[in-house]
Amino acid sequence: MMNSIKSGPLLWLLISSGLLFSLLGLAGKDTIYAKQEYRPAKEPLFSVMFSAMNEGIYPWQLFEEPALKKENSEKNDSRTEAIEDSENNSLQTDKLQEDKLQEDKLQEEGEPEKPVEELPTAKDPGGSPQPSTVIAAEPTIAPESMASPTPLPPLEPVRETTREEYLNHISADIYGDAGVRRAAEYEFVPVDMTWFDDALFIGDSRTVGLRDYTEMSDYAEFYCETSMTVYKVFESNYSGKGKLKQALEEKDYKKIYIMVGINELGTGTTEDYMAKYTELVTTIRELEPDALIFIQGVMRVTDERSKEDKIFNNQNINARNNAIATLADNQRIFYIDVNEAICDENGGLHPDYTYDQIHLLGKYNYLWKDFLLTKGVAELN
Repeated sequence: MMNSIKSGPLLWLLISSGLLFSLLGLAGKDTIYAKQEYRPAKEPLFSVMFSAMNEGIYPWQLFEEPALKKENSEKNDSRTEAIEDSENNSLQTDKLQEDKLQEDKLQEEGEPEKPVEELPTAKDPGGSPQPSTVIAAEPTIAPESMASPTPLPPLEPVRETTREEYLNHISADIYGDAGVRRAAEYEFVPVDMTWFDDALFIGDSRTVGLRDYTEMSDYAEFYCETSMTVYKVFESNYSGKGKLKQALEEKDYKKIYIMVGINELGTGTTEDYMAKYTELVTTIRELEPDALIFIQGVMRVTDERSKEDKIFNNQNINARNNAIATLADNQRIFYIDVNEAICDENGGLHPDYTYDQIHLLGKYNYLWKDFLLTKGVAELN
């Protein structure tokens, strides 16, 4: 046997490589290969590494994980301190509120103040509500034709992530479905493919599928990459096309579609994701003030994958979708959810439409395209 190995260096190389690749596949099972399917009964363990490489995930990224975990740990410690500080300051906050109520009561018993009229809440270019007041004067009613509806303000979370949710990497549903229901009140109109002539799509590998397997790229421009996250949108070089911010500065897009969120599920909390997503939308509004922004709900995974995965599951996806939906004002920012076109009766990605329980099969990307054609905005159609 030893003579055969010594006389067959190629065989020894194959055995060593197979063992090395298998060890890499096993080592990355809970990190960079967390989204890959492990089927040792049907496929060798090292096949996981090659399937991941097709999605742009390479073995050397395994050694970047310790640094990432350290960064996440530091974020977690900061978040824990914030929660504890909030609890410690609750008594002080209650005392301040009592003092304010007492002050208001004294003012009511004294000389009455001049009436003050609340103006409609305005929005600055970054999307933050800016309330303002003026001394009341004779009311002036503008003609109905000149009046414009007030944008819907962003909704606040109803609670914070609990420590247990935080420690178990659960994306807490801290907003509920109020934002989704409110966004659904907007009445979209059907459009044709020319609607996308001045559109830009930003996204991850799922958006890559929309670009590569439909005719959408003949009309719209795509800035998308495999493994893209909301944290890397402005840092990436997009396969040599350059940075996204430069594209937004140099060209006027009238519609901008965003789909990121699946790769972020194991990172941070719902609050972290929401804060970065809000920053993304705010920056786009500053650079493209005339553009319509379409926040696309993150595409779900199959019901089977959801039940067996503690992180990449539909409960976590729904929680984060509920968060970003609250950004829609139904005037310049809209929330749309392709899940209604691609999911089965259990609410998960239809198993017939996917090859890996996460991404759409190439030929089923037309379902996404057809869905988008039903989501036009009337005044710009």
